[in-house]
Amino acid sequence: MGQFHFAVPPDSTLLLKQTLWKDAYICGIEGVPWECRHKKDQGLLSISRPVDTSGKLYLTCPTKGLGYRTLSTCTLMPSEKPYPLFLELARGSCYRARVQSDTWQRAGLSLSDRFGELLERGTQQFLDAVQAANDLSACSQAALQAIATLENAIADLGESFALQSIAYRKQREPQLGTLLAGSVLPPSPTRSQHSARFVKAFNTAAIRLNWSIIEEEAGRYDFEKSDRTIQWCCEQGMKILCGPLLDFRSEMMPAWFYLIEDDFESFISSITQFTERVVNRYRGSVHLWNCATGLNTPGPIRLDDEQVMRVAVAILQTVRRLDPNTPAIISFDQPFGEYLAKHRDGISALHFADAIARSGLGMAGIGLDVRLNYDADATLPRSALDFGQMLDRWATLGIPMLVQLTIPGDCGTDDFAKIKTGTLISGDNKAELAANQLRTAGPLVRTLLAKHMVHGIVWDGWADNETHVQAHSGVINAEGFPRPILDYFERLRDELLT
Repeated sequence: MGQFHFAVPPDSTLLLKQTLWKDAYICGIEGVPWECRHKKDQGLLSISRPVDTSGKLYLTCPTKGLGYRTLSTCTLMPSEKPYPLFLELARGSCYRARVQSDTWQRAGLSLSDRFGELLERGTQQFLDAVQAANDLSACSQAALQAIATLENAIADLGESFALQSIAYRKQREPQLGTLLAGSVLPPSPTRSQHSARFVKAFNTAAIRLNWSIIEEEAGRYDFEKSDRTIQWCCEQGMKILCGPLLDFRSEMMPAWFYLIEDDFESFISSITQFTERVVNRYRGSVHLWNCATGLNTPGPIRLDDEQVMRVAVAILQTVRRLDPNTPAIISFDQPFGEYLAKHRDGISALHFADAIARSGLGMAGIGLDVRLNYDADATLPRSALDFGQMLDRWATLGIPMLVQLTIPGDCGTDDFAKIKTGTLISGDNKAELAANQLRTAGPLVRTLLAKHMVHGIVWDGWADNETHVQAHSGVINAEGFPRPILDYFERLRDELLT
């Protein structure tokens, strides 16, 4: 068994209290997290995994000027002697900033003066931390300064890449063909006072025709709300993305699901019948089917690898059989794979997608569901650079991608949310929380637009004052007022998109 030990400075600063120790994990060279056991006690973070090989530590903690960031070390060997935690994380930040900037600069990227200044200062701060390695407290203080400086440099580097890549794309495509979709639960956005802004901000409507919404009672299908939303969006000239038909989270399953959860064959039969009803009703109006999401992560019932594959294949085959001319995709939750560190029987999202892509079932693309700044069942906060590198790994599958983003713009209780997950952000200043939503989303959206393999971006959340899926994710707040990110999407659509 491989064991890693990290020395943590013995103080009770706010940073240490806010660090997400329970989410720390070790990742190998292949980029897939291993199941880990960790313990933090008396100034020591210990992580063990089943294999005795080298790996990188990933740890999420607050970073000055950026909020939460998932930091990583360079590759380390298992060792009984503790590594200075923040020194190794600073080393990792320094390595990523220097290597990636060198690679991109050789490829023709122009680096900003600000990046050069931050990189130089951060490198010197890291060297100061190395020289103080024998004094854990002094070493950690210098390392934390280095991390903050270098992670800001990485943010600047990612922004330079995104802006220059978008400018290059615009030279070849005056208007980018990327889909920009707002995700809604029917009957939204038809009854919203801001419905005109929905059409102005998005060129596509992602309508959740979820199993739990259409078939609230077994065998009784209610399409009234969905009909209204699809008709309204068609009248506005918007493209229609329908789904996910199956969202494999307990809150998104029908209330009567417990009647069949122990009978897999009945489960397959029920979801197939539902899929048939939906596709038969809306084919011809839909431009893209999102068949399912979340099958790669632990759901409301325990399924083995074969059963998960059967569910995905059953829905995809049903859609393709009934509507062969409309593209169909399957989406995957938490594409970095953090959940694998906590679940022994977890399925690697990338490997799962690769198996379906090779199956010859006609999957037109893949969806990636990214929920950030939530405290459970979410992607850990990442820099735009790390986000882009994850997209590059998924791009090796050679098929188009659609990425769904969910980021909260508030905290606390959300009465209209179906999934009431807590957030990593907090505070009483509503304006600042809403601004933070845009600060987090902006660099990621620009990175997505810079990637030609990303054919669509979905924002999962329209109005928090109407029924919605994820807490505080709307571009309209709970009081019915637009958040800054809605203005951003409108500008983006006007300047870049069709």
